[in-house]
Amino acid sequence: MKREEILALCASNPEVIAYIISLESQIKDLTERLQVLEFRLNQNSRNSSKPPSSDYISKGKPNPKSLRKQSGKKPGGQEGHPGTTLEMVDNPD
Repeated sequence: MKREEILALCASNPEVIAYIISLESQIKDLTERLQVLEFRLNQNSRNSSKPPSSDYISKGKPNPKSLRKQSGKKPGGQEGHPGTTLEMVDNPD
C-alpha cells in the first residue's frame, strides 16, 4: 500500500496518523544509521587510515597484486645445477 492509501484509511483517527508519521521518521533515522554503520564496517587498512592490525580476519586475504604464475620448483639450487664448493685442504691457515 502507498502512504496516501494508508492515511486515507486512517483519516478518521488522528492518533493512528501520528503513529504512522512517527514510524516513518524512525525508519528514516534507522536507515541512515545503518548506512553509516555499513560504511564503517566496510573500511579496512587499504581504503582508510586504519592500521592493518585492525582488519577483520573473516574478510580473507586481499587479491594478489602479481599476475605471475607459480613455477612449481622448490626454492634454492635446482636439480642438475653444478655447485661451487671450496675443496678441503690438508693445512688450513
